[in-house]
Amino acid sequence: MPRAIKRYAIVLAAWLPFFAIWVFFAMLYAHYPLRAALMTSLISMGTASLLAIPAWHVCQRWPWPLRLDLKFYLLQIFFASLYSILWSISVYGLESIRRGAGPSPGFWRSPFLGWQLLMGVWLYGLFAGVSYAVQTRNRLHEKETLAVRAEALAAAARLDALRARLNPHFLFNALHTLAALVKFRPTMAEGAIERLGDMLRYTLREDGRELVEFSEEYDFTRQYVAFEQLRYEDRLKVDLQIDPESFNFEILPFSMQTLAENAVRHAISIRPEGGSIWIKCSHHDGRLTLSVRDDGPGGGSDAGQSHQFGLRSLRERLRAAYGPSADLRVHSGPEGFEASFVVPPSSESPLVERERAGEHE
Repeated sequence: MPRAIKRYAIVLAAWLPFFAIWVFFAMLYAHYPLRAALMTSLISMGTASLLAIPAWHVCQRWPWPLRLDLKFYLLQIFFASLYSILWSISVYGLESIRRGAGPSPGFWRSPFLGWQLLMGVWLYGLFAGVSYAVQTRNRLHEKETLAVRAEALAAAARLDALRARLNPHFLFNALHTLAALVKFRPTMAEGAIERLGDMLRYTLREDGRELVEFSEEYDFTRQYVAFEQLRYEDRLKVDLQIDPESFNFEILPFSMQTLAENAVRHAISIRPEGGSIWIKCSHHDGRLTLSVRDDGPGGGSDAGQSHQFGLRSLRERLRAAYGPSADLRVHSGPEGFEASFVVPPSSESPLVERERAGEHE
């Protein structure tokens, strides 16, 4: 009910400029005094605005057709004529009451009747035009909302598909590492199995979250690195540089771990002497920059392709979650290979905005 009252108040307020114009012409051309001009304008524009309310419902009941429809235009001519007649009769009757004179058949012989009826048709056309313009705007807004929702659903579907591919990939590599430990380091296999169980709890959970706290992803990555160090021992050296401000962010699950796994696979496992990886998280200008660098053969001709194959899923997930601002960047050179991405604050994440929008629907 309050919403309807507000809508009607807006409709009535829209006629205030016409009321002022009517007062001006009544004083200028009819030479009415101010009080009489105000009363005449109040009667004319007041009845026009009140009759505009049912006219609004008429326009809602018969929306503007998407293609040429003769029946619709004939119907509008009928309603415009009806509006004009009702408005003219209402104005004449109220004016008669104001002057203290009773109704007389002279109304139909008035020399101004044609002008009055034409003005009524013009008022109806003006209001109907505004009403249909509002309808068109609402249609466009609804289509835009549906397009945004469809895009959000498509992004969520892409994320689910990428995560579905990612989890089996991680499990395959973990089992491959475990098989190597059982074969060559049986005494370490028991500890590796326990550590793998801890990681599986993080990997296989289904809580519906697209983003996780940085601390969760960081702990998982540390467990993954420790798991790989059971296999490579001194061949794998890891340097962690974590800005304390990093723990105030939320990031994609498996994002840091994917970079670490990529470095282990392409810089450590292929070299008998092993190597080092550097995991760095820094905070600058309200954003989190996460990078993983290794000292492997990054300058090789096929190094870029091999690294890109492992990072493709992460790049797609970052774009789906954050947009182009968090695109994965890579640098390959004689000193090694580095992959990094920037995470905006959670409040600026399109994922969070879509989740909030879904909660309000």
